[in-house]
Amino acid sequence: MASSTEQTSNSSVSQLLSTLIPNLAIFAVFLGIFVILRKKQVRVYEPRSQVSTLPKDLKPEASPRGAFSWIHSLLGKSESFLIQQTGADGYFFARYLFEFAAVALLGCFITWPILFPINATNSSKTQGLDRISISNISNKWRVLAHIFLSWIFFGAVIFLIYRELVYYTTFRHVLQTTPLYDSLLSSRTLLLTEIPDSLLEEANLRENFPTATNVWYARDYEKLEEDVKERKKLAAKYEGALNKVVTKAVKLRNKAVKKNKPVPEPADDLNKYLKDGKKRPTHRLKFLIGKKVDTLDYGVERLGELNKKIKKQQLEHGSNTQVPSVFIEFPTQLELQKAYQAIPYNPEFKGAKRFNGISPDDVIWENLALTPNKRRVKKVIASTILTLMIIFWCVPVAVVGAISNINNLTDKVHFLRFINNMPKPIMGVITGLLPTIALAILMSLVPPFIKKMGKVCGCITVQQVEAYCQSWFYAFQIVNVFIVVTVTSAAASAVTTIISDPTSALTLLAQKIPASSNFYISYFCLQGLTISSGLLLQMVALILAQFLGKILDSTPRAKWNRYTTLGQPAWSVIYPAYQLLTVIALVYSIIAPLILGFSFIAFVLIYIAYLYTLVYVMQPNKNDARGRNYPRSLFQLFVGLYLAEVCLVALFVFQKNWVAVGLEGASIVVTAAAHIYFKLRFLPLFDAVPISAIKYAAGDSTFTYPQQDQGLKEIKVEGENYWQGGNQLGLTGSHRDQVLPPNADLHALEKTRAGSETTTTNGENKVLGSDVSDKQSASNGSNLEKQVGGAIKGVAATPGKSISWLTRFFNPSSETFDLLRSVMPAAYYNYIEYNPDFIKTAYEDPAVTDDEPHIWVARDDLGLSEIEKNKALENGVDVSDENAGFDEKGSITYTGPPPSYEEALKI
Repeated sequence: MASSTEQTSNSSVSQLLSTLIPNLAIFAVFLGIFVILRKKQVRVYEPRSQVSTLPKDLKPEASPRGAFSWIHSLLGKSESFLIQQTGADGYFFARYLFEFAAVALLGCFITWPILFPINATNSSKTQGLDRISISNISNKWRVLAHIFLSWIFFGAVIFLIYRELVYYTTFRHVLQTTPLYDSLLSSRTLLLTEIPDSLLEEANLRENFPTATNVWYARDYEKLEEDVKERKKLAAKYEGALNKVVTKAVKLRNKAVKKNKPVPEPADDLNKYLKDGKKRPTHRLKFLIGKKVDTLDYGVERLGELNKKIKKQQLEHGSNTQVPSVFIEFPTQLELQKAYQAIPYNPEFKGAKRFNGISPDDVIWENLALTPNKRRVKKVIASTILTLMIIFWCVPVAVVGAISNINNLTDKVHFLRFINNMPKPIMGVITGLLPTIALAILMSLVPPFIKKMGKVCGCITVQQVEAYCQSWFYAFQIVNVFIVVTVTSAAASAVTTIISDPTSALTLLAQKIPASSNFYISYFCLQGLTISSGLLLQMVALILAQFLGKILDSTPRAKWNRYTTLGQPAWSVIYPAYQLLTVIALVYSIIAPLILGFSFIAFVLIYIAYLYTLVYVMQPNKNDARGRNYPRSLFQLFVGLYLAEVCLVALFVFQKNWVAVGLEGASIVVTAAAHIYFKLRFLPLFDAVPISAIKYAAGDSTFTYPQQDQGLKEIKVEGENYWQGGNQLGLTGSHRDQVLPPNADLHALEKTRAGSETTTTNGENKVLGSDVSDKQSASNGSNLEKQVGGAIKGVAATPGKSISWLTRFFNPSSETFDLLRSVMPAAYYNYIEYNPDFIKTAYEDPAVTDDEPHIWVARDDLGLSEIEKNKALENGVDVSDENAGFDEKGSITYTGPPPSYEEALKI
C-alpha cells in the first residue's frame, strides 16, 4: 500500500513537472521569437497599421518598441480605446477574461489560507498534490469549512454575474442610442418570420405598422440562387486556370531565353506553351462521373450564358413566390423599438419570430422560407445528431482521460505493464502533456460541424448560428472535456481496487475525483503558457507570410486578399474554450483549491495575449453581435456553479456525510433561484431599448434612463400601448434630430458636416465626418455595424468619475447611463445617411443584386492575357488585366485593387 501511495505521489508531482517544464520551454521560445520579430514582421504582428483597406480609426498607433513595453501600454489603455479598436464583442471578451482572472485570485484569498491547512493536517493517507485536496480529509466535520467557504465563493460568483448583467444591459442601451448605432439601417429594420398569410398583403401589414417606410418581402429564389452559386464557383475556377496557364507560359519563355533555347512560336499562341493544347486545363462538370470539359473554353461560354440567364431572373424577381418573412424599415430606431416591443401583445402575430439589429449579410436567406413545422423538424434532427455526437465523442475522450491515469491500469491490463518500467519524466509526459494536447485536437474538430447543423436546423441569422454554436460547443466541452475526463480519470485510478473490493467503490471515488484535478492543472498549463504564447507568435500567419503564401497564392486576387484581409475572431468557438476553464476552476475551487492559482495565471496570460491580438492583429468581427456572447456566457456559467455544487454533494454522499449533503444541497436551491430570477430580469432587455433611453439620448430632457429596472416595466407598457393608438404616433422633427447626443455642440457638428465628403459606393451615399467611414459598405450586403471615423469633440460629459471602483463594483447601478455614455468612443457620435437608391434593394436576397463576376488576370508581355480577355468579352464575360503583372522571375504581382473594387469600400 505504501508503494502504491508513493507511486501516486510521484506520479502527481512528475505529471505536473513534466507538463509545466515543456510548456514553460515552449512559452519562452514562442515569446522570445515574438519579441524578436514583432517589429521586423509588422505585417504579421501589427497588420492593422499596414493594411490600407482598413479605416483610419481602426488603425491604432504603433506599439512601443521595447521588448515588453507593449504590455504596459496595452494595460494602460482606456475603455474608450478598447471599445473602438476591438468593438463591443472584443471588449466584452477581454472583460470576461479579466473578470474571471479576478475571480480566481479572489478564490485563492478565500480558500488557500483555510483549506490548505485543514486538508494537509487531517491525515497522511495521500501524498503529493493530493495532500492539499479534500481527498485527504478523514474527519467528516472538517468539511464544514469547505461548505461555508463554498457559500462565500459561489455567492461572490453569483453576485459577479448579476453586476455584469446589469453593466452589460446599460452598456447595450447606451451603445444602441449613440448616433452611429441609432442611424444604422439595421437598428431601424424589423425582421418578422413565420407570419400569418394575411400579412403577406402589404396593405394589411401597414395597417399594423403605419409609420413603416419600406417593406421587403422575402421570396423563393431557389433557382436564381443555384445559378448564382454556379457562376461564382465557375468564375473562381476559370480565373485560377487562366492565371495558371499564363504564368506557366511566362515562366517557360523566361526559362528558354535564359538558357538560350528556342522559344515557342508564335509567342502569342497559348497552346504552344501547353504542348500544342494537350495540357490545357480541364475539369469535370460533376465530381468523378461528370463530363470532362476545357476549363478556359467552357468557362467563358458558360459564364456568358449564366450572366444572361441570371440578369433576366433578377429583372423579373418580383414575380417569385412570397415566403412568410418580411423586413420592415422604420424612419428611426425609436419607431422600430415601439413596433418590436409591441409584437408579443398582438394575437395576430402569435407564433411570429421577431429580430432587430440584423444587417443584410447577417441573414441566412434560404432559411426564411421555412414554415414552423419544417423548422421544428429540422431542429429536432440537428439536436438529435449533435446529442449522438456528444455521446459517441465520449469514447475517444474517455481514452484520453484513461491515459492521464494509465499507470494505475497496469495491474489488470497486463500488456500495459511495460509502462511501469518507464522513467518518471517520460511517465509524466504520457500522463500529463499527451492527454491535454490530444484533448485540444479532439475539441478543435467539433465547431465547424456544429455551425453546419445550425444552418440545417433553420437559424435565420449568422448571429443565431453563432449563438447555437456557442451553446452546443459549450455542452461538448462540459460533457467531454470535464465530466467524461473526470469520471474516466477517477475510475481508471481506482479500477483495480474496485475490482478487488467492489464495496469500496464510493469511498475510493470520493478520494480519486479530487485527484483528477491534477490533469486539469496540466490543462491550465497548456492553455496559459503554450496557447497564449502561440496566439502572440501567430505561427501559421508567419509561415504563410514567409513561405506558403507565395506558393499557394497563384492569382493576383489571392495575393491581394492575402495582404488586405485580416483575421476575425470566431467568438462562438473562442468563448466556450475559456468558459470551460472557468467551469473547471469553479468545480475544483473547493475540492482542490490549488487549481485556482494556476487558473489565475492562465487567465492573466491569455488576457494579455488576446488584448494584443484584438488591438493590433485581428479586426472586429463583421457580424457585430454587440457583445451578446458575453451575457450568454454569464448565464451558461450557472452550469459550472451547478456542477461545482453537485460534485461536492456527490463527495459527501460517497462519504455518507448527510449533514454536509443537506447544507451543500441548500446552495443548489439558492443558485437555481438566482438563475431563474436573472433570466426573468435580464433576457427581455438585451434586444429591446427603452423608449425613454432613446429620447433622453436624443436630447429630450423630459425623459431619463430608467436605471432602477433598466426599462423592464416600461418595455411592457410601451408594447401594450402600441396597439391602443401608439402605432399612429409618428416622429416630430428630422432624423438628424433623433441621433444627436444630449448637449451636442451644434456649431461643431455643422462645421464637421460642412467639411465632410459624400462617398458613393454602388448606390450608397454616406454623410461622413472629416475622417469617417463605415466598417463595411452595405451596398454589397455587408454590415454597417461600426462607425470608425472622426469625432465631434465635447459631446459627452464625464459624470461619475469621482465614484470609487469599490462603489462601482458593489453597486452596479452606480454605473449609470450617463457614466457609460461618457466612455463611448467619440467616433460613435457621428452618424450615417443612406442613398435612397441603395435603400430600395437593401434587404433583397443577395442573389437578386449579385453583380456579374469580374475576372482578374495578370498582364503579360506576350499578349496572352489580352487575347484571352478579348475572347471572354466576346462571350459577355468581363476580364481585366489592370493592376496586375509579372516580375522578372515570372511571379504574379499586383499594383492596385481588383477590378470593380471600390476605394471607399474599406474593411
